[in-house]
Amino acid sequence: MVTGYIFTAFLIILGLAVMRFGSIHFKKFKEDKTKIKSKFSGQLSFLILLLAIIGLIVYSINDLLFN
Repeated sequence: MVTGYIFTAFLIILGLAVMRFGSIHFKKFKEDKTKIKSKFSGQLSFLILLLAIIGLIVYSINDLLFN
């Protein structure tokens, strides 16, 4: 039971770290400070980051509410 709460807290903290990294990356991308060779690779990396954020949030909320 305690390990479930620790794991959930870890996922929430990891989600916050991913969101912070994403906001910094998005800010640099918006200001054209990142050197991305192709537009497709930039969109793909942003999509993967966004899916990771959404997945962590959904998993954490699901575990907190329905467990």
